[in-house]
Amino acid sequence: MKTIMVVDDETDVLEQVKSSLEEDDYEVITVSSSRKALELLEGERENDFDLILIDTPLPGQASNLSALFSMVPKSKTSINMDKDENFLQKPFTREQLVDFIKSKMKN
Repeated sequence: MKTIMVVDDETDVLEQVKSSLEEDDYEVITVSSSRKALELLEGERENDFDLILIDTPLPGQASNLSALFSMVPKSKTSINMDKDENFLQKPFTREQLVDFIKSKMKN
């Protein structure tokens, strides 16, 4: 089973993502702050996660547009915050979320 961490300060987003992804047999760990996420990632714990989704403003957009940024903690490549395919703009549907996750898991 693939494990995904979701970092967002909006409880309803965390609940939506968790329930949607658990239906597709992902294990989902939710945290409400980057500090809590860092605590979970201490030491070698980053290897416990196949994907991390982090709430962030969309780069180059108005500050009121936010998205989930995806990163693969085990990847040895640098994180590219300029690629649109690394972001899932909010609000999103369950289908958009699942498709986004599946595309990230292929990489």
